Amino acid sequence: RFIGLEDVESPSILGHCNGIVCLSPCSDNLVLCNPAIKEIKLLPKSSLPDWWGCAVGFGYDPKSKDYKVSRIASYQAEIDGLIPPPRVEIYTLSTDSWREIKNNSLETDTTCFFPDYFQMYFQGICYWVGYEQPKQSVEYEDEEQKPMVIFFNTGDEIFHNLLFPDSFYMYEEGSSYAYEMSYLMYCDLRIILWNGSIALFGFNRFSVFPDSYGVWVLDDFDGAKGSWTKHLTFEPLMGIKRVLE
Repeated sequence: RFIGLEDVESPSILGHCNGIVCLSPCSDNLVLCNPAIKEIKLLPKSSLPDWWGCAVGFGYDPKSKDYKVSRIASYQAEIDGLIPPPRVEIYTLSTDSWREIKNNSLETDTTCFFPDYFQMYFQGICYWVGYEQPKQSVEYEDEEQKPMVIFFNTGDEIFHNLLFPDSFYMYEEGSSYAYEMSYLMYCDLRIILWNGSIALFGFNRFSVFPDSYGVWVLDDFDGAKGSWTKHLTFEPLMGIKRVLE
């Protein structure tokens, strides 16, 4: 159903596409907002059981010519320490309903992939900064998480993942973990558009400079894989505390 802008309290923006914005108000509901006509559509409640964490993406499916909201729910480790794989549901605007789908490439025999921070939608694909986590683990320990890009094709409804550039990772030697510990050399990572291409933007936390920013462009991307090329570096700017996209 449609409600007015005045009925939404303290909303946060989750994503936008073709002039439509996906918002998350204080409640568990999601809403789609069309600012041009000042209307908001309240989405139905989720059919998934209560989750420990939840990631949301919003985009347009050029195949079905429909808007889709993806919700990826994660759950706490079970008594035996095994982390359950994420569960995924898709909202389709034309049907105004949610449906659960298979998690489609969000797990292997030993690990799970968890989208975390939704970044953007571009040409049929939703992008998150996320991580890979071993299933046999201890409550989502950060040092066991391998950060990466996770993306979702709105047409075939399949997830894919792509590691950051090799220079992003710093591994701890002699780790006792079965899953190799890794740390990111860069933080405040953003997935952005750079001259029509997908790119990564972030700053080097171990640089000799206070804030050394870099941009890496995704080359030869076919919707499932690609490679990164460092494009440029920004050195510190006097008086500038944060770089905007």
